[in-house]
Amino acid sequence: MTKLWVCAVGTALLLAMSSTAAFAAADELLFDAQPVTLDGRTMVPLRPIFEWVGAKVTYDGGHIQAYRSETAMTPLVELWIGSTQARIAETNRTLDVAPQLIQGRAFVPLRFVAESFGVWVDAEGRQMRLSLPQEERVAVMAVPPHPQAHLGKIWRVIERWYDLLPPEEETPNGGLAHWNLYAQERQQEIIGEIGADAPGIVEAHWGGRQVMGIRVLDGRVSPGAETGWAEVLVGYGDGEKQVERFDLIREPTGWKVLRHSQTQEAPRTEITGSE
Repeated sequence: MTKLWVCAVGTALLLAMSSTAAFAAADELLFDAQPVTLDGRTMVPLRPIFEWVGAKVTYDGGHIQAYRSETAMTPLVELWIGSTQARIAETNRTLDVAPQLIQGRAFVPLRFVAESFGVWVDAEGRQMRLSLPQEERVAVMAVPPHPQAHLGKIWRVIERWYDLLPPEEETPNGGLAHWNLYAQERQQEIIGEIGADAPGIVEAHWGGRQVMGIRVLDGRVSPGAETGWAEVLVGYGDGEKQVERFDLIREPTGWKVLRHSQTQEAPRTEITGSE
């Protein structure tokens, strides 16, 4: 039974079975570094958002230039890291929050960049809807929570799940960083399935598919912050995309994954209010 479980661990238990669901071009918006909130403004990694709106982007010493197309000669948008000064179509503008370098990555204000390229940005509750009506393109994303909020801590768990965080300087319990993402209840279930060697087997066979990026679609924390959930659109290196759900529980050592599953529905495009 152990051999059979090992063969499946990369795709079935850890990152879910592949999906045949087809996603529209609008759902190509994926982040390999997750958006953040700074001074009340949603900041996103530079390249994914510009590429989603179809722009060509260059970055040189903190100077960001975005062109409407690959063949355009004059930048439509110019930004500078650390500066609230910007230009749209050679007209000076002032930003509410400056582009920032975060862990070595350039982040830009989502609304300013999106609206500069004609994207409608609608926010309600914990979600944002990005749409290009003329191209019938829509993407929904969760508003990034504060990193110290419970939902923010859940985001960190999800980033670790997909290996989208830099490796921890120290990995506890003999280097079982991935095994330790599971709740104690789920760990006991896995041990019951494959035996006492489960921690090492899980760690050795973690993943199995390259993750290009994710987009958190929605998430909630229960009253009292004892349980929570999140839905995530995942883009894999083989070109497949699927929505995956996390059910989590808060233990004394932090938030842990109780269940991880693939959903059978496409990413939602409606805005849902707070529960």
